[in-house]
Amino acid sequence: MENVSLFCYNQLRNPHKKGCAIMKKVLLGCLGTVLVLLALLIGFLAYFGPDYGIFLFPPSPQDYARSVVKKLDFGLYTDKDWGNEKKKALEKLESAKTYQDTYPVLEKLTKEAGGKHSYFLSPQDNPENSPESKNQPEVQNREGILYLKVPAFTGDAQAAKTYANKLSAALKKDDYQAVLVDLRDNTGGNMYPMIAGLSSLLPDEDLFQFVEKNGSKSAVSRSDVLKQLGLEQTDEKAKKVQIAVLINGKTGSSGEMTVLAFKGLENVKIFGQPTASYTTGNNYYQLYDGAVLLLTTSSILDRTGKLYENEAIQSDIQTDQPLEEAESWLKEQLGE
Repeated sequence: MENVSLFCYNQLRNPHKKGCAIMKKVLLGCLGTVLVLLALLIGFLAYFGPDYGIFLFPPSPQDYARSVVKKLDFGLYTDKDWGNEKKKALEKLESAKTYQDTYPVLEKLTKEAGGKHSYFLSPQDNPENSPESKNQPEVQNREGILYLKVPAFTGDAQAAKTYANKLSAALKKDDYQAVLVDLRDNTGGNMYPMIAGLSSLLPDEDLFQFVEKNGSKSAVSRSDVLKQLGLEQTDEKAKKVQIAVLINGKTGSSGEMTVLAFKGLENVKIFGQPTASYTTGNNYYQLYDGAVLLLTTSSILDRTGKLYENEAIQSDIQTDQPLEEAESWLKEQLGE
């Protein structure tokens, strides 16, 4: 095509040469074909794009709602009645004048599709704007016990790397003999910086598995977590030590997933109270107007074979004083 164009260009500069008229026809024919294909592509995207969150033009409130409902089809609890539920919801939205008019119906439908761990959040409630987006871990060396406070986190990609690196840097040092991972009050957010930062303590095996409603499973390993944050090149194992994990009733969602990454390991003991019962896997969708859909699509299978579906994680040692008892246990393991 490039040679044809150059040839025709030269011919146009010198119109007395033979063949220019033919080449002009070829070029115009090719241009017409390209325009037809482009028109077909635009038509395809205009018709099917909204189902996948792709809009060539600002969608109507109804098209916006339909694109959200298409995603809700993947919810863990979309059973045989789901078709009727979404039909009734879309009928209610026929009179919507703005995207905001659709929010109440979509919020309700999200809970029906994904259960209590699913959320439809307005642009103002986007988790990236929450106080948890600025959280960073706390690191202390308590007389040979490395204390790691691992808080909730909803920040951006750069903040996630900073979060993970703060934990991993502490674990690379050689000035501790045991580790205490404090996940109390960690209400969740993004599990990847939490687990990535602690990954040097974890074995090279599957940490847990997501189980879809059709029974299919997808395992998550420590290397998967590091790749998610682009940190696989910094992978380095910490020395094997005794680990205590602290939990309470406010340990939820990604905080609970971080607990499950450790649960069942022979050198780990969990102290505290049952967790908040948000043990399911969520998909994150950024919507056209800045709203966010967090949809539960899977239950969780831990390394011991136990299946969780918004069930609390139980501690090994149930106590109202987990920090004190964990430190006491770790000191016993160290022979103090």
